[in-house]
Amino acid sequence: QRLLRKVMMSGILVAVVLGAARGFVCRSASRPQSELRASLLDQVSRLEGSVAQTESFVSSTSSYVSSHDPLIAALAVTTAAAMAGTGAWLLTSLAEKENVMLEDSPYPSGEYDFESAASYFGRRPSRCVSRALGIAGPAVQFGLDVLLAEDGRAPERLVDSLTRLGPTFIKVGQALSIRSDLLPPEYCDALAQLQDKVPPFETAVAKRVVREELGQAAEDVFLEFPDAPIASASLGQVYKARRRATKNEVVAVKVQRPDVVETIALDLYLLRLFAPPTRALFGLNTDLAGIVDAWGEKFVDELDYRKEAANAVQFAQSIAETPLAGAVFAPEVVPESSSSRVLTTAWVDGDRLDRCDSTTIAQLCGVAMNAYLTMMLETGTLHADPHPGNLLVEKDSHRLAILDWGLVTTLEEDLRVSYIEHIAHLVAKDYAKVPRDLVTLGFVPPGFESQIES
Repeated sequence: QRLLRKVMMSGILVAVVLGAARGFVCRSASRPQSELRASLLDQVSRLEGSVAQTESFVSSTSSYVSSHDPLIAALAVTTAAAMAGTGAWLLTSLAEKENVMLEDSPYPSGEYDFESAASYFGRRPSRCVSRALGIAGPAVQFGLDVLLAEDGRAPERLVDSLTRLGPTFIKVGQALSIRSDLLPPEYCDALAQLQDKVPPFETAVAKRVVREELGQAAEDVFLEFPDAPIASASLGQVYKARRRATKNEVVAVKVQRPDVVETIALDLYLLRLFAPPTRALFGLNTDLAGIVDAWGEKFVDELDYRKEAANAVQFAQSIAETPLAGAVFAPEVVPESSSSRVLTTAWVDGDRLDRCDSTTIAQLCGVAMNAYLTMMLETGTLHADPHPGNLLVEKDSHRLAILDWGLVTTLEEDLRVSYIEHIAHLVAKDYAKVPRDLVTLGFVPPGFESQIES
């Protein structure tokens, strides 16, 4: 029993030594030199007693080995080593958690930044390895299903895999759901459910987010706040509620998923980290790292609902000055009940455009096309997430409502002029100028005009 107690003490002491050293290294990057010196001296003084007790244990163990069964002694030493390793792992994890307090966001500026993410996750290697394995598992499983399974359920399995992998991959699925030029119809149909039927998180959690963001309980802000959302997507879910301030006003309250920023940041970091070696391994003539950076920049912007609100307001103001003013709109934002993770807008009572009758679809598809051309060529702020879940037809007015303004792209005036010139050249069948247009628009690198002409 005395030996067992000493084994336990030794394991703990070794773990403390390793954990203290690990914690000191983690903290050192963000502390002044004077504080580092004082902290190091304090660590040394605390470890002196640990060293003395460890020496005593080694002496006792040596005596035990000389007078008892070596097998039992070896078992005791092995147990001590195992406990030390477990304790070191535990304290390393605690050191990582302590480091989170020193650097609590992968994007301190609120915008996508690979270098900031690399600094943040570089100090959390266990989290990176765990997530990388978590991504690799479903990916390999789906690949095997495609190769070996013959039951025709590959599209369903793809949706399941993307859902389990979380917001980043659900977003990829949403984008692919409207790419019938890339995927077979059965895949597009299966992926369409990711537009608004992603498994929701608990309403109690959503209410906690509302309290944290608005400074009041959901019951104090909203007269009615249902127990279940009416739609759930990659980044958040939507509730049909009634504002307490106006009592009868029905609103849509979008609440962001908890911890979604760090989850997405880690996925983007891993995708960006493995982009160069993937390109080299497969000999791809594509800037994968640049693609991840470009996508990450817009994706992270979606996480700030204040930017989404500003985009919707800008669209409403700009479209009001065009002939489309009475045909298309964005739901009005309720700024006093909105924040970076909660967005409240006027409720739109309507149906998805793709579920309307053929006459309505034909009519409003023309309206949608004109609206997007107006955004691209005139206003300069283009809604970049036009999947069917974001296009509603208002029942009373039959106007087209464009939802979810988190993902937009901005076209500068010179680029808009270049698009107009390109369209004019196509309409006039002035094809000799098309190669130069494509270079100006960035679709073709400079110097490749002759290859297009040939």
